[in-house]
Amino acid sequence: MTSSAKASSTKAPSVKAANVISSLTVLKGFIGSIPADATLYLDLEGKSLSRNGTPTIITILVHPTKVTRLIDVQTLGSAAFTTPGTNGKTIKTILEDPQISKCLWDVRNDADALWAHYKVRLAGVTDIQLLENASRITDRTYVRGLETCVENDLKLGFSELHRWTLTKRTGKSCIVGDIFSVRPLDTLAKEYCVNDVVHLPTLQVTYTKRMNSQWMKRAMGESARRVDEACSPEYKPQSEKKKLGPWGPGSGIKELTMDDWLEKFDDDRINSMENDMFCDSDYDDLTGVWEN
Repeated sequence: MTSSAKASSTKAPSVKAANVISSLTVLKGFIGSIPADATLYLDLEGKSLSRNGTPTIITILVHPTKVTRLIDVQTLGSAAFTTPGTNGKTIKTILEDPQISKCLWDVRNDADALWAHYKVRLAGVTDIQLLENASRITDRTYVRGLETCVENDLKLGFSELHRWTLTKRTGKSCIVGDIFSVRPLDTLAKEYCVNDVVHLPTLQVTYTKRMNSQWMKRAMGESARRVDEACSPEYKPQSEKKKLGPWGPGSGIKELTMDDWLEKFDDDRINSMENDMFCDSDYDDLTGVWEN
């Protein structure tokens, strides 16, 4: 069964399930509990997350066990990646295993931070932001943010969406205060971390259903290329070019604004009036005169 198929039955884990792992004993148990065929939904937080900043938290949502954990990288340091679990695996070997599916929303700065600070090179990555871009039938010029896609592409109830959006926006306003480095981790910080992964499984399924196998292959190839780019010396974490999708305008179909629709309506009405005034045969005769 594919990771996207498995994710279709995923329910959003509660914030209460997002325990913080800040001891090696607990970390070993968590690693040992990850099924061999699991799909991991990941997100990193930190100050200026990139090679130029400091990663402090890794959020991992494990599917199908529906367990969410926050690994305290600030407290554990490199041991967070090198300590073997009860199954002999480490977080590093799991993240670098191409046979274990890892799903993120815009992998680039996460991959950059992991490689620059801990020499962990992600593999087996599906970038769900790229799935969204590839699944469009409209303009693919720009990639979209997680907040926009949760609001527009998921059928969340009003209360659930309001709660998710409020947590997202409140957390963003506190990032400048470096809330992810405060210990013990604040409740808002924990909720923000869970927020960034809780809907990734459903988004993955939504976009996968919209595209054919050719576009899926392109998205997977571009996901791997993003990791390679992020791990290169030339990568610029804050580049404006990151707003651009990898495939340009795509189908070339433009998403029309209200003004565009009104203009199109006026043009269609004028064309209709002209057709009423001139029948096809008369118009052909006139055209023949003009051409002569």
